[in-house]
This record gives sequence, C-alpha cells and structure tokens, in this order.
Amino acid sequence: MKLWTIAPVLVLFLIMAATLQSLPRLAAEQSLACKTCHINPNGGGARTEFGNHAVAFHELTLQKTKNYFIEKYHSPRISESVLVGFDSRYRIQEGGRVFRLQTDAYLTFEPYQDLMYHLRFWENGSSEQYMQLYLDHQKYYIKIGRFFPAYGLRMADFDTFVRSQLNFAYNAYIDGVSVGAEIGGSNIAVEFFNPGQRFVGAFHIFRTGYVKSLSFLAGFSARISEQQNGSNGAFPHTKGIFGGLSYDRFTLLGELDLAGKANDSLLVYAGLTTRIEYGLYLIAEYNFFDDDRDLKSGVNEFLRFSLEFYPIPFVQFRPSYTYYSSGPLEGEDNFFLQFHVGY
Repeated sequence: MKLWTIAPVLVLFLIMAATLQSLPRLAAEQSLACKTCHINPNGGGARTEFGNHAVAFHELTLQKTKNYFIEKYHSPRISESVLVGFDSRYRIQEGGRVFRLQTDAYLTFEPYQDLMYHLRFWENGSSEQYMQLYLDHQKYYIKIGRFFPAYGLRMADFDTFVRSQLNFAYNAYIDGVSVGAEIGGSNIAVEFFNPGQRFVGAFHIFRTGYVKSLSFLAGFSARISEQQNGSNGAFPHTKGIFGGLSYDRFTLLGELDLAGKANDSLLVYAGLTTRIEYGLYLIAEYNFFDDDRDLKSGVNEFLRFSLEFYPIPFVQFRPSYTYYSSGPLEGEDNFFLQFHVGY
C-alpha cells in the first residue's frame, strides 16, 4: 500500500482539517481544549480532576461496570492544594517478551488558585518539573521548567513516525519557557528551549469546535532549531498540520509533517477509531515516512490495527497487529499487547 494510492483521501482530509481543528481523539470527539483534562495545557501526562473522573467513567469505560466502580472512586486531590496521579504502561511482544514503556508518578502543588508546580517521577528521579501560572480566568498562561514540547498530535504511541523521527519520543523533556493564550477559540503556544546550547523555538496553535453534526480539531505546529557544525542535530526544522473529525461513532485523526531546512522529509499519520460501545474501540492506523521525498525510494510505512478495551476505569488493554508494507521490514508483521493503568 503506497502513499500515492490514498493521496486523494489524505489531501481531502487535510484540507478539511486545515479549516477546522485538532488534538487527539477525545479533543476531536468532545471539542474540548486539552487543558480541560490535563495539567499541561497542550495535553498528555497528568490529568485534572475532570479528566480523571468524568472522562474515565463516562467516555472510556464499559457502562456495565461503571456504576460499581464509581461508588468506590477516590479523588486524586489528596488536599486542597495537592493533586496526585500515575501512569503504568507495558507492552507484551510475541514470544512473551515484556517491555516497560512507562512507570510515572505525578505530583502537583497548587498553593494559590491558578498557580501550580508540577513534577513527574520515574525510576531515575524527576523527568518533568515546571511552574505554571494561569491569568485572566485561564485565558493566558506562562510555564517555566522542564516539559514536553507542544507539537502536533500528542499521542501515547511513540512508534509513529511523526513522533519518533522528529525527536518527540517518550521522555523527550526539555528545559524551556512556554507562553500560551486562548484567543478567539484558538489555543496558541510559543515556546523557547536551549538544549546543548542550541536555540530551539516552537509555535503551536489548535482549535476545536462543531460544524452541524461534525466535531473537529485542527492545528498547525512549527519548530526552528539553531544550526551547529552544519547540522540541527536531534532537533531539525519541522512544520506540520494536524486535525481530527468526529461523527457519531467514528473519529478520524491525521498529521502531515515536513522536516528539514528544505522540507527534506515527509511524514504522515492517519488513524480511524470506531466505537463499538463505550469502553470498546476498533482502531486502524497508517504511518508513512520518506527521508528524501522521493516516493520511488526510501519509503518506510506500516499499518496497525488495534482493539482498545477498557473493562474498568483507569485500565486499558490494547492488542495490536502491525504489518510493514514498505521499508527495511517490508512484508514482516508482529503482534503485541499493551497494558496500561493510568489515574
């Protein structure tokens, strides 16, 4: 399955997304900003009380088991000014090999309303820590410390080329400053970093909303990096558009990136989620990477089909089948099971 065989569909999707808005599935489905469910205004990581309770019980859990567990639920806010959480994620490969993908604990202090200090802990100590201040009823914010850059779709699957090839893999936290605002329904972030004495600047904008029976998510991201010794190192120039459309039981997400000073590389992600019932989802994903934009050579792509199952709140099972349609692993396939507990 080559890119050009589905190019008309991708082009149509991206044109639609450019006029609408994006961030992963729930943002597209519910037309909510990331800060509704996450401590980080640009999504991912620790969840707010709303994200922990309302979403976990009403969007991601089998309804038959929800009522039993909701009676036993304990709030993650252990005091008026302290919020806790965690994520534990494992992948079981064919043959029984087990890989730990994530074991993080979250701690957020909020000594004053809209002022917080957030920490993420893993086995080697603290990997993420920043101070964040909201202003004017959370219309503006400033964040200072070590955090994950805002760019594209914030996905938990870092096998995707739009994350792994652009150095947005898991634990890619960098010291920097982020300034954000919500203007005219759009969420905007401008960020500055200095890894290894190399200046990196980033711009990120997204918007969610409704168009009749469709809900959407659409955005644009860009990153520029200082060149040293003729190279931008692990932080190449990159720009991309991303988006999502949701109708009834179906949600489509996509991202297209161009990387390099001369837009040397092309990366594409597309994912379609079908809700069988609340707590049970089918997901089909397509990943494409071309290092030199020569579609006749150097193409690397794979397809992945997953079943996402949430039997009880905060617990996910995700069996996945991957087929490599082009590249070094062409013709090969594999199966794995991902197990995730997050609160």
